[in-house]
Amino acid sequence: MRGLFNDASWLDTAGRLLIVAFFLITTVYNLTAARIKDHIDRLTLFKTPFPTQAFWIGIAMEFVGCALILANWHADIGVIILIVFTVLATALLLRFWEVQDPMKRNGMRLGFLANIGIVGGLLLLLQNVY
Repeated sequence: MRGLFNDASWLDTAGRLLIVAFFLITTVYNLTAARIKDHIDRLTLFKTPFPTQAFWIGIAMEFVGCALILANWHADIGVIILIVFTVLATALLLRFWEVQDPMKRNGMRLGFLANIGIVGGLLLLLQNVY
């Protein structure tokens, strides 16, 4: 049975839509004033060059990657953009080993591990859109 995308089953379509929904929901949530400030403050704390620009580039990467996947137009490039975004965001924002507070460290470690799983799902999606 075919899905919404010409080359995809319904199961594949559901997976694509869930992955895109995850990124779009978190991106929209991160556009609140408090979350913008929090991300830029953490990027600054972890000595990211040009933290404000890095944040907005990340937001743009998420929207562009999702748009390409949803449009099924160069969806492979969209998935690669989301992989690069996830790896960079994890490396820049989830350095749990540098945090002293045990609760914050554990929360960041769980986010780090979750992002490993997200990259795994993106790699599977890449196999299906390529």
